[in-house]
Amino acid sequence: MDPMTVEPTVPELVDTWQAGLDALVDLVDPLTDEQWRLATPCPGWSVGDVVAHTVDIESVFSGAPRAEHTPDWDQLPHAASPFGQFTETGVDYRRGTAKADVIAELRAIILTRRAQIDAVPVGGEVMGFSGSMVPLSRFIRTRTFDVWAHEQDIRAAVGHDGHWSSPPAIVSFQQMAGALPYVWGKEAEAPAGAAVRITVTGPELESELYAVVDDDGKGRSTDTVNDPDVHLMLSWPDYMRLSCGRVDVDDPDVRSRLTLTGDPELGSALLRAMAITP
Repeated sequence: MDPMTVEPTVPELVDTWQAGLDALVDLVDPLTDEQWRLATPCPGWSVGDVVAHTVDIESVFSGAPRAEHTPDWDQLPHAASPFGQFTETGVDYRRGTAKADVIAELRAIILTRRAQIDAVPVGGEVMGFSGSMVPLSRFIRTRTFDVWAHEQDIRAAVGHDGHWSSPPAIVSFQQMAGALPYVWGKEAEAPAGAAVRITVTGPELESELYAVVDDDGKGRSTDTVNDPDVHLMLSWPDYMRLSCGRVDVDDPDVRSRLTLTGDPELGSALLRAMAITP
């Protein structure tokens, strides 16, 4: 199916966000302590760290005070940016906490957050990561993408592939596709008039995405382009992994799975610009 043809309502988006959180609980609850400690594709984080991150971020948005904690940053080189250190703090605070306790905290915060979200009036806004108010639909889409991407991190770590066409997967695909004009125009620095085509071949989700750069240097989505400057063809899992920064674009194995035609310099710039997660 083409996920770009799906247009969920705000209530459906809220249900999808909770479904993503519930799926995370269902995935990690039966894991062994050994699986809990497995490394994930998310740099520096184990399975347990990913769950702790989800707990922490939902707790932050709930308005609950964060515990006082200062990690040993010399031991955490993957947390180099201010945002990385912000997200790492809540994760590091929970390192060493029993799996059952972290999962119990996640179950509790899901209930708290659902009640808070349900109290937002139709057309209302909530506080976003930037500290400014944003439409609820935008906020929920962003949170769904984060939760689903981390679900895939855990699935990759424990070898439980799946949920590539779930409602959270569809919303996440739309988030990635929606970023393409920015990626192409701003991050890849494609010149005015340059067009890109991305063909996502599945499995489960398939789509054709296009973007072009206007004279002001800004990218925008567009209809079919017959002769794009760059055409990237790849699977849905690889599109997700590139968009989430989970693979090395210089890895020959990764490159062998991609079909990239057109301007080689622009194509290389596209691949390096595709990661849209912090």
